Amino acid sequence: MPPQDETPDAMPAQAAGPNRPGESPASGPLPSPSSRRLVFRSRLFQVTLAIGLVLYGCLGVLAKRYAYFAWDLGLARWIQSVSVPGFNGLMRFVSIPGSGATPFVLVLVAAGALLVARLPVEAAVCGIGAALGSALDALLKEMSGRPRPTSTLVQVLGHFTNESFPSGHVFFYVEFFGFLLFLAWLRLRQGPLRTIILAFLSLLIALVGVSRVYLGAHWPSDVAGAYLGGGIWLTLMIAAYTRLRT
Repeated sequence: MPPQDETPDAMPAQAAGPNRPGESPASGPLPSPSSRRLVFRSRLFQVTLAIGLVLYGCLGVLAKRYAYFAWDLGLARWIQSVSVPGFNGLMRFVSIPGSGATPFVLVLVAAGALLVARLPVEAAVCGIGAALGSALDALLKEMSGRPRPTSTLVQVLGHFTNESFPSGHVFFYVEFFGFLLFLAWLRLRQGPLRTIILAFLSLLIALVGVSRVYLGAHWPSDVAGAYLGGGIWLTLMIAAYTRLRT
């Protein structure tokens, strides 16, 4: 008979055999590749968002202190010197979706269309995100208090009110049309229609910044701040949408 303390139940733990695949001796199961990718993306998102906020904060402080920068004046005059036939009309046309009550109507139509397509989460993020983004843009303008370009420095082709930094048109285009661009890329099947929609929305977002400078409504730094601030807000909208869909 073996001694009582040498039964199989009392065998040392290391005698139980090698570790199972995917386990470490000290910590148990190792994270799966998909889990590691999720953690990496989460950290990348946080770092990117933090960098964007810092950059916007620095630009916002400078915009509050200076009415415009030297490079603002040179770049604005260069853009306004473009004399390609049809360019003036194009610049005016590009700004129409962000003028007056048009943004409000566009958001309502887009949210309604998404509801009809049985995409309530998309409709909610689109409508609420655009509304909150508009309120945020107004707050940022109040905080900066930066004056608009004047006709003594550049051509002012219109009547523009409120503060200059950041550009409300650009902020709206990035958050609203940017979210529609994201949805089209995510949900539409590959084909000519998808390609046309993606190209149109991308071009609209890119050209509105040039348009606002060409019309004398904003300085290039106002546009840069709006692309940065709108991009941050769009990122948060997409993050909220992803969380709601999972």
